[in-house]
Amino acid sequence: MKNYRIPRLAHELKKIFNITLTQKLNDPALVWVNITEVLISKDLRYAKIYFSHYNNPASHEEIKEHLIKSSGFFKKQIAGAHIMRTIPELSFHYDDTEDRAEKVEALLASIKDDYDDDNDPDIDISDYLDDDDYFDYDDDEDDEDYEDFDDDDDDR
Repeated sequence: MKNYRIPRLAHELKKIFNITLTQKLNDPALVWVNITEVLISKDLRYAKIYFSHYNNPASHEEIKEHLIKSSGFFKKQIAGAHIMRTIPELSFHYDDTEDRAEKVEALLASIKDDYDDDNDPDIDISDYLDDDDYFDYDDDEDDEDYEDFDDDDDDR
């Protein structure tokens, strides 16, 4: 049986962390910081919190240090929500998904710039097909063949 409790708790913790960051925590170093994912261990004692930041001039390590310093406040918010008996140990990690996506987009853009499509004219399929090539499908003729096929399956 699949355990739905851990993903539900992770989703609730993510909401609590994001609300705390945007509305309750008044740290200017954590402006534009967003919690992207929360992973909880099976015994609910440890939680990995992945964060990203937009338009924030601070480095990943500086933001991580500020999050670690405010982890007591995060734990207090978890305790106040009454969703867990034990408060997990929090560890913060930078989510580099956006950085990897930018690298892939830059690679695709460089490939697109390198590709020379002047030698390949656009193909118009109507040049290759005539009106006589289209097949007119008639539903009435084929129904009899399928009825015989269905009877053979019932014998098995």
